[in-house]
Amino acid sequence: MQTPSQRTQIYLPKDLRNEIERQRRASGESLAEYLRTAARERIAKEKKRKVDLKKLAAEVIGSINPGEGGWGKVKNVNSYIRKTRQEEDAHRFGKLE
Repeated sequence: MQTPSQRTQIYLPKDLRNEIERQRRASGESLAEYLRTAARERIAKEKKRKVDLKKLAAEVIGSINPGEGGWGKVKNVNSYIRKTRQEEDAHRFGKLE
């Protein structure tokens, strides 16, 4: 059973279209199938990248011990960031000694 399809028109630069044509002829695929395969591969790659980044973030956050890094006493992160930036700007522009 085939899933319903939707017609889509795209414009490609001539050099890209020519390269796709060479590649798809070598593989024996139609232009439509070649482009569908390329789109599916890119989507799968981007989904895997998001999963990998979420996994990395969880590992990094999980490796931080509570109370380390000075965050244990911070109650309002936005206020802390604002204050820190003001102090950095003041130091940078010579307002602090």
